[in-house]
Amino acid sequence: MFSLGSDPVNVFQNTLLPSVKRSKFKYLGAAIALYVVSKAYRMFAYPKKFGHLKKIPAIAMMRSMLARENDYDRATKFMLPTWKETNGIMTAWGQFGWEVVIANPEAVRTILYKTDIFPKSEVFQVQAQLHQTLITKFFGTNNMAFANTHEWRKRRKIANPAFKRSMPAKTFALLTSRMFEQIDKSSGPVHIQKLLQRFTLDAIGLIGFGFEFNATNTPEGEWVHIYNDVADNIADFKYLVFPALDTTYLGLFPERQKKHESLNRLNSLFNQIIEHKKLELAKGASNVEDNEKDLLTLMIEAGNGENDQEALTDEELRNELVLFFLAGHDTTSNAMTAALYFLAANPDIQTRARKEVLSVLGDEPLDVWPTLEQLKEFPYLTRIMKESIRLAPPATGLVERETAVDTELAGVVIPKGSLIKVDTLSLHYNENLWKNPTKFDPDRFAEGGELESMPSTYAYLPFGGGSRQCIGMNFSLAEQRVALSSILRKYELSLPADSIHKDGLVFDRQLLILSAKDMQIDFTKRY
Repeated sequence: MFSLGSDPVNVFQNTLLPSVKRSKFKYLGAAIALYVVSKAYRMFAYPKKFGHLKKIPAIAMMRSMLARENDYDRATKFMLPTWKETNGIMTAWGQFGWEVVIANPEAVRTILYKTDIFPKSEVFQVQAQLHQTLITKFFGTNNMAFANTHEWRKRRKIANPAFKRSMPAKTFALLTSRMFEQIDKSSGPVHIQKLLQRFTLDAIGLIGFGFEFNATNTPEGEWVHIYNDVADNIADFKYLVFPALDTTYLGLFPERQKKHESLNRLNSLFNQIIEHKKLELAKGASNVEDNEKDLLTLMIEAGNGENDQEALTDEELRNELVLFFLAGHDTTSNAMTAALYFLAANPDIQTRARKEVLSVLGDEPLDVWPTLEQLKEFPYLTRIMKESIRLAPPATGLVERETAVDTELAGVVIPKGSLIKVDTLSLHYNENLWKNPTKFDPDRFAEGGELESMPSTYAYLPFGGGSRQCIGMNFSLAEQRVALSSILRKYELSLPADSIHKDGLVFDRQLLILSAKDMQIDFTKRY
């Protein structure tokens, strides 16, 4: 049996050719075999420029992906055991080929601040132009997460004011009250992750672009089904690694075709929303408070302002909306699920957090919602949220960078043209950086606590860092503070006796993001 590192010509001459006789079918079979071997060789061959770096074998990575292990499994299996030996820098085979994986805080700091040397890689945009796969059609060819230089500054200049002005506490409260209705209807444990996915879908719909999905109250609603059909399938391993299956050979996969049809309908909805919003704004000024306006309205208004800002086209607006949609939906619901789990699994921490909430909002037997000012009065709840996203970060790694020149990171030479991936999980779960990293301890984030005493705060990276830090960070944290504080006032949280998470958080089998598997929580009303 040949290995992935074998020379395809030798394989053909020494293994395949002797078995070929005069049959044209065998000649054809041999030609196909040579093509497949050559393709595999080109795909997996280890670049000579990385010869000085320790690698995760391609076959080991492929086995892990085929076994549908998640990124946490791979971090604990490959990166963390060799961290001291490699100083947190090694290579691995990924979606876009061989890349340098970084889990060294000082190296991460250099990458995030020296954006001229480490710009965002254009590999996704190139793939989007070559292959109209489900994921490239979903994200579009460019957005704020992938753009560099002028394109990034143009988008950020328009989006920044929108995110600073939009902090809709009243809408968050409305949506939380809908969630309470669903919790109160339940006769047993609540599948909290599914409920939170619908809650955050409504939040990003209303707050992102003023569209009412009504997902919280209608679990089987049309748009809930359509969005989930797309979002649950964009990171399917086989289509990420072999994009031709999602394009050239799509006809062979009827179920996959249905996912593309769902995305077409979703794209049509986005386009209609943008068109409707522009017509609405053209009619005259809105009487809605600035902080309660949806992000799409604020971005269109910013582009039409008098500050020499270059307005975004409809396609650019659509691509930014999709980015906010994914970030504001999946990542926030996963973060809130983790926080509620850790509260339920740690009654002493839950009691302390509730005491803080009641000191601000009172303990009258009726629903009370925090104001924008009161959101600043939950320091312990905020530490719980920060520790939750350390152990269950919104994204398992940052968008790939690429080295513009030969350079050095933490004493290691990184050749020009190298793909760079920052491994968030291998920072957050690193026993060389954190004390007892698998333990849930919100006081790590107290004033003068563990994070502040670290040599580098870049061991903690849930929202990225530097000038490219996640633009929606404060928006997401505000949404979580409203919902979590209100939940703590109204309910006692506990894990069902048969919970698969009773001995620790169990993650689902997914790529790119971490989500809890089948998370159910008991809610006992306090009033």
